[in-house]
Amino acid sequence: MLKKFKINAYMKSIFVNSVLLLLSFCVRAQNDDDIFIGKKVVISSKILNENRKIWIYTPDFTSQSTSPEKRYPVVYLLDGEAHFYSTVGIVQQLSQANGNGVLPEMIVVAIENTNRLRDLVPSGDLTRTNPFVEFLSAELIPFVDKNYNTAPYKLLIGHSLGGLTAIDILINAPHLFNACIAIDPSMWYENEKFLNQTIAQLPKRNMEGKRLFIGTANTMPTGMNLSQLKNDKSNETQHIRSIIRLDEYLKTNNNGLLYAQKYYEKERHNTVPLISEYDGLRYIFDYFYLDATEKDFTDSTALIASKLKMHYAKISKEMGYKNAAPEAFINYVAYDALGKKHYHKSKALFELNIEWYPESINVYDSYADYFLAQKDTISAIAYYKKALLIKNDATIVKKLNTVTNQKAPGNFTNDMQKYTGTYTLEDFQLDIALEVRDGNLWAVVPGQEDDEFLPIAENVFSVKGKQGYTITFQMIGDKPKEFTSVQPNGTFKAVFKNK
Repeated sequence: MLKKFKINAYMKSIFVNSVLLLLSFCVRAQNDDDIFIGKKVVISSKILNENRKIWIYTPDFTSQSTSPEKRYPVVYLLDGEAHFYSTVGIVQQLSQANGNGVLPEMIVVAIENTNRLRDLVPSGDLTRTNPFVEFLSAELIPFVDKNYNTAPYKLLIGHSLGGLTAIDILINAPHLFNACIAIDPSMWYENEKFLNQTIAQLPKRNMEGKRLFIGTANTMPTGMNLSQLKNDKSNETQHIRSIIRLDEYLKTNNNGLLYAQKYYEKERHNTVPLISEYDGLRYIFDYFYLDATEKDFTDSTALIASKLKMHYAKISKEMGYKNAAPEAFINYVAYDALGKKHYHKSKALFELNIEWYPESINVYDSYADYFLAQKDTISAIAYYKKALLIKNDATIVKKLNTVTNQKAPGNFTNDMQKYTGTYTLEDFQLDIALEVRDGNLWAVVPGQEDDEFLPIAENVFSVKGKQGYTITFQMIGDKPKEFTSVQPNGTFKAVFKNK
């Protein structure tokens, strides 16, 4: 019933853009007209002997399709108050909006400055750690890992002195972050002292699998170009010359470091962060996007299941922990194939969901529906029972009893009139009208085809012509309070409004 208004709007983007975040939405439901993209928390740092204000964005601020169990990579931002909004915008746009799946959904942690020169200048003594770096490793990162659903992948972004600090941490504390984006880093600082330290220390480090992107602004005097810069020794050009020197070294002496640099001729030091963040994130996660075509999804074979499995195996290897396509997405594609009688394809996808989400009650329930469509009641019963071993679910119990007792849907004699009325779908504030026609219950959604509900148990219905839909009414006596629709693309609740 909810399939059309929930899914059809995404079908174009699923083929053109990305299949990974089909179920994501750009605005989280609020009780008022305010828009929130994060919150501020205060950490009392014993290392720095001060309170530090941290700005935090989590994907649920901008998505209605959230999973309490899902874990996210973390982006740490230096000069946090300057770059929080732009970074969150890029991450949200490329991981959620318009069906995009170019980046993974990520937590963004921005560190507000107190004493910038103290914190963002590396220690000149290689035997002594900068206290700010110690604060990151011993206080901030453990705090974030304890209080948020973090995955073991961390990225650091810094601009100017923050870029210098990002490179210093990557080289001298490579265990802290998987990747860094250094935006127009101040490698000139203290007459290139830290640039020289970086070049000296890199050969001693195992940088295998680490990634670094450097964005370089045009800070040359007006009229000068890069070819002229080679012969210039003025203080005015030392900033860009120091970055180019590092770039030339890293191109031939990376020691396993995956490295890219981009020069922005039309950007200055203060304008280059936004475009560098975008390009840097695209480079860091250049393996994440699934380049799927329309044929991959319309094809009747199981090739899409193999493609998804190979793609996420690559992502898992790159990021160092298990990654998988969203369970609800795989379920939707599987049920879509089942409805088209592409049985080999749907079977492979349901089995892929079981492999990726073995603790989910839904994957076994869905696979049981597949066997039921195949008229294999023995296997269907077995998988309904597997689902119930994980959690006792009343809807699945009723489905199991129906299959076990071999009752046809028409055998139920529910009084259809008691379910009629207007219901409001909570997540979308959309009204759905239920009405009786010739003794049958129909759902009416404005602008969509009407759907017929088929009774399968007391207060439980399926949807005619659609696989994987179970509608369960919660009643107070003979009056409906609400119904829950469990369907391939998620679970939705509609509250009774009026007759």
